[in-house]
Amino acid sequence: MFLLFFVVFVFSSCGPEKSTNAGVVARVNGEVLTKEMLYQLVGGELLGPRALLHATNQWVEKKLLHGAAIDMGLKKDKDLINKKNTFYRDLLVSSYLDIKTKNLGDVSKKEVSDYYNKHKKSFTRKDDEVVVKHFIIPTKKEAESVKKKLKRNRNGKKVEELIKKYKPETRFLLKNRVKDNLVGFVFSGGVGDVLGPKEFGGGYHLFQILKKHKKESVRGLEFVYDEINQRLYKQKESNLLSFVLDSLYSSSDVFISPGVFE
Repeated sequence: MFLLFFVVFVFSSCGPEKSTNAGVVARVNGEVLTKEMLYQLVGGELLGPRALLHATNQWVEKKLLHGAAIDMGLKKDKDLINKKNTFYRDLLVSSYLDIKTKNLGDVSKKEVSDYYNKHKKSFTRKDDEVVVKHFIIPTKKEAESVKKKLKRNRNGKKVEELIKKYKPETRFLLKNRVKDNLVGFVFSGGVGDVLGPKEFGGGYHLFQILKKHKKESVRGLEFVYDEINQRLYKQKESNLLSFVLDSLYSSSDVFISPGVFE
């Protein structure tokens, strides 16, 4: 309670501060936390007294625990020193690679398209798939009303209003994953059908079928574009890393004893 009052006092005071504690929010064994340091600690955000108190308490507790760890002699512990050095080395390597890959450039649409055409068979569906718009409605009466509107108006202003109101999620369902659960029945419908309402989880669920795809059909580029883009970017990163390592090997004195691995 005292500390909360102190923090509120420090951050709300408008008059000139004359004491030796001017600007100091907290002190632990000679180490101080100033107002400026506290603002940096919370990311420069303008927070309320309780949030500032929480951040201050955390700072105090960490200082107390850090001091106790040093008193125990952990600062000289060899295992901890090795862990610290390993972490710092890995941080340097990560930063170096970030700098090297910074100017890799984006993957072009042509690169994605070429990859798709070359590896199209790898995007064959392994199961029947249905794409649905999933509505969750609070009451059965309301769900039945929405169903009628969706059936009468498959697109247009009324459907846009329903989507805006209920914010349905577009979902990709695989038959073998859902055939035995509460949404497995959606595979019985055709494109454009509105199935439900089905009650579960405290609401009534409607499914408007947008697309159906058979097993062994090929997924369109629009469905796999992001996946290919990520693959190609990772490939670019890997190629760059190989180039960088080859360069470092050729300019460095490296020896690996073959006898160790026999």
